Amino acid sequence: MVRSDSGTDDSLVDAQPGNAAGARRTLVERLEADGVLTDPRLREALSHLDRGVLLPRAYVRRSEPGTDPVVWELLDGTHPTDRAEWQELVHSDESVLVQRDGEPLESQVRGAVSGGRMTAMSTFIPYTVEVLQRMRIAAGHDYLDLGTGPGVSLALAAALTGPRRAVGVERDEHMAAFAQKNLERLGAGATMVAGDALDGHAPRAPYDRIHSGIGVPCLPSAWMDQLAPGGRLLTTLATRTPSWPGRCLVTRTATGRIEAALEGGPRGHRPLYGYTWLTAQHHLHRIADRPGRPRTTTFTPPADEAYGFWLSAAYLVPGVVRHFQADTLTVVAPEDDSWAVAGPGDGTVHVRGPRDVWAELESIHTLWTRAGSPDRFYVDIPADGGQQHVTSGTGPDALQWVLPPLAAMPGQPA
Repeated sequence: MVRSDSGTDDSLVDAQPGNAAGARRTLVERLEADGVLTDPRLREALSHLDRGVLLPRAYVRRSEPGTDPVVWELLDGTHPTDRAEWQELVHSDESVLVQRDGEPLESQVRGAVSGGRMTAMSTFIPYTVEVLQRMRIAAGHDYLDLGTGPGVSLALAAALTGPRRAVGVERDEHMAAFAQKNLERLGAGATMVAGDALDGHAPRAPYDRIHSGIGVPCLPSAWMDQLAPGGRLLTTLATRTPSWPGRCLVTRTATGRIEAALEGGPRGHRPLYGYTWLTAQHHLHRIADRPGRPRTTTFTPPADEAYGFWLSAAYLVPGVVRHFQADTLTVVAPEDDSWAVAGPGDGTVHVRGPRDVWAELESIHTLWTRAGSPDRFYVDIPADGGQQHVTSGTGPDALQWVLPPLAAMPGQPA
């Protein structure tokens, strides 16, 4: 079980400034009320995990969207001025930003800073809970966490597996050392190692459960090799757009056969460090001023919850990004300087640029419907490390595509 940072019981922690135990209770109760948290063992682990030990400092954005450079402020949980905002943040449902430009975490300086980019964060807790419950972690399982960051998911997994069963891999040496020290303060019984998550961690293999906290374009062969018979692996597949991620569950049968299923969803982990995100930010003011030429359309895109369609579009209408804050469906192809803006339910759409994004969505919707409107796809993973194919099923109307290789990730060496 994960202890409080001081080893004291929660009744004593309740009396401390800021009431960390009370904040934990509120977090757990909110997750239960929202129907996210259902596993009693994970509830117990969350109730005892002092997130403040793993997230002692956190960045918040102080500048408006679109401002360049971005202005950040580093909050220090031990500083009286910062403590209330910091505690609310680390117990919220938001991602907690903890590292900028790969900086050494021990030498972070409280206060404002501008520019740079965030290179590590703690995943927002509802998704962490969802992932851990789907992993079905049992006591005695050997567990591998990839792209661990500050170690929140690893600490929770270690509480479920028992001591010395959970290991995390983090490519940033500063973060790995920082997380290991904090995990030891908690008495979590977990181990952090510095290394490339794509390689897994062969010295402790095989693993009953493997979780990747980074998105990858396809499934690394090392992960497959390190998955034990009866094991489960869960990762985000970084699609060809950041707007619609894929969630891939891999299992190895008792006889050793690998089976993988891919689904869409509203959330996913960020792609591997170095990935260049598509952004429509610089197009938004132009779209507002000149949305494009209008035309009539009979195409009504499916609801956001039609994840199978949007996942198909992520691969088959590549290089687009959705502006989720727009009043109506707005999809932009930034590299092609093209976009489509749906009318407010009046049977029209505005399109602009050399690429007709709306026509591409219409075409994929026709194919998706003809395939039976699938919400789950199957990934074929060749044993020889060849191309990984995705299909919705069998027959001439099945939707299918090929996953990009690892080397295709922008910013990664060929």
